Amino acid sequence: MGQIAADVMITRLAAWGVDTVFGIPGDGINGIMEGMRRQSKKIKFILVHHEEAAAFMATAYAKQTGRIGVCLATSGPGAIHLLNGLYDAKLDHVPVLAITGMQEPACSARAISRRFTWSICSRMWQSTTR
Repeated sequence: MGQIAADVMITRLAAWGVDTVFGIPGDGINGIMEGMRRQSKKIKFILVHHEEAAAFMATAYAKQTGRIGVCLATSGPGAIHLLNGLYDAKLDHVPVLAITGMQEPACSARAISRRFTWSICSRMWQSTTR
């Protein structure tokens, strides 16, 4: 059986030295979760109760180990909940990678109201750090 895209991503993360990912499963990241399950010997997945906790845990991991911290959340509100922890990482200059999913808009009845683009977030973030 061939590799799915998530397998390739997990393999690449492992090659970068990532050994732990903090996150919570959701519809937008089912493929990534399957890749994590398939390659659980390479990278350990730590289940959290809230996306914000995942981001703060990845930040703390990066601060304590000096390695990249990785957090994982689903699309929409799940991705937004990562922001506080990511902002903490930014202020302390520690490397944290946030991986989020994206559902096909036709799959969600409220896709328009739940949609949030990272380019908007990036512009908001940059305006607060100048």
